[in-house]
Amino acid sequence: MPILISLFKAIIGYLILMFVGTNLIGIIVRGFIQPNSTDDLGNELISEDISEPKSVIITIFFCIISIFYLYALYHFWNIGVVIAAIMLMLSRLPDLLFEIKTGQKITLKNMPKRPIDIFCNIISWVAFPLLWYSFYYL
Repeated sequence: MPILISLFKAIIGYLILMFVGTNLIGIIVRGFIQPNSTDDLGNELISEDISEPKSVIITIFFCIISIFYLYALYHFWNIGVVIAAIMLMLSRLPDLLFEIKTGQKITLKNMPKRPIDIFCNIISWVAFPLLWYSFYYL
């Protein structure tokens, strides 16, 4: 019975960590990287300047929130949950950089298939057994 309970907690925790971590890393990375300012036809697009004080403050604010998020995971659970959260956040980076560079959402057809992308997909799936292990054994 404890295995099923920890498996259920791992499924729910994985979904929550994926949602929160993806959004946090997305806000932080978009604060550091300027999106492409032209479309496919070469037309100039209006984009927000990331060097504005408002943008810098928001990026710093979400960096601090991410640190508190990871600390709260450690405080209320354990180091395994923190490592799984970091793995999920880092596995999102190549996809996020591709989305910022091209301005398109990733689909199965336009998804890059470089070794780093495959490695990050594997890392995101390895986070699930680590999360289960953290809930069951630690």
